[in-house]
Amino acid sequence: MLFLISKITLILIIVISVTLILALVFILFKMIHKERKVKIDDNFMTTMLNSLGGIDNIKSYSVENARVKFELVNVSLANLDALKELSPKGVFVSNNSVKTLFKYESSDIVKNLSKIKK
Repeated sequence: MLFLISKITLILIIVISVTLILALVFILFKMIHKERKVKIDDNFMTTMLNSLGGIDNIKSYSVENARVKFELVNVSLANLDALKELSPKGVFVSNNSVKTLFKYESSDIVKNLSKIKK
């Protein structure tokens, strides 16, 4: 009987230990993920806006499949070569639509644009 109680106690200790270790790993993972988020450089935003032909040339913008999609008034005002320098993954142009992926989070770029566009 004493052996059975010790065995149950040992199993309980193991289960609690594993749970604590998993919780610690989860917390560390969340902390590391938060630290990776990089503040968008003002120079980047200025260069991006100039490359798109200025803030007045942007009709709308949104996040689409992790990319930023811009609907431009006039795509010929955009400097696509300068935009490609900001986007190592490439720039996709279709009619007046420009889609690209930057080194920053697309949702953060859209938030910054919303502040500027006001």
